Amino acid sequence: MKKIVLALMLVLPLGAFAQSTLKIGYINRNELAQAMPEYNAAMKQLEDLRLTYTTEGQKLQEEAQRKYQEYVAQQDTLDAAIRQYKESELMRLQQSIEEFGRSADTNLQNKNQELMAPIIQKMNQAISQVGDENGFTYIIDNTAGILAYTSQNAIDVMPLVKKKLGIE
Repeated sequence: MKKIVLALMLVLPLGAFAQSTLKIGYINRNELAQAMPEYNAAMKQLEDLRLTYTTEGQKLQEEAQRKYQEYVAQQDTLDAAIRQYKESELMRLQQSIEEFGRSADTNLQNKNQELMAPIIQKMNQAISQVGDENGFTYIIDNTAGILAYTSQNAIDVMPLVKKKLGIE
C-alpha cells in the first residue's frame, strides 16, 4: 500500500500538468465493509463458529484435566506398564488438543476468507462503477491512514458507493 501511495505521489504531479481534470476520491474500505449487511451476517457466522470451537476446546481441556487428576490420584498404586500407558495417553490427549487448536485457527481463517471474498468483490465492483460513472481518475483507500494530507478538493466517495450498494 505504501508503494502505491508513493507511486501516486510521484506520478500525480506529472499527470496534473498533462491533464487539468484530475479527479481524486477517497474511501475507507473497512468502514464500507462494516456498513454492508453481508458483512454483519459473515461476522455473526464467524463468531458462531469461533464459539463452537472454543466450547469444544474447553471440553477437551476439561477431559484432559479430569484424566490427569485421576492419574495423579492413582499413580503411586499403578503398575509401571499401566502408569506408562496412562502417561502416553495424557501426552496424546495434549497433542490432540494442540492439533485441534491449530486446526480450528486454520478453519476460522479459511472461513473468513470464504465469507469475505464475495463482500470484497461486491465492494470493488461498486467502487469501480462509482469511479467510472463520476469520472474519477483515482479512488484511494484511506483505511490504513497513510495519507499525510487530503485536500478539500478530494471527494469522499463513501456516500456514492453506499448509495450504489443500497446502504443508508
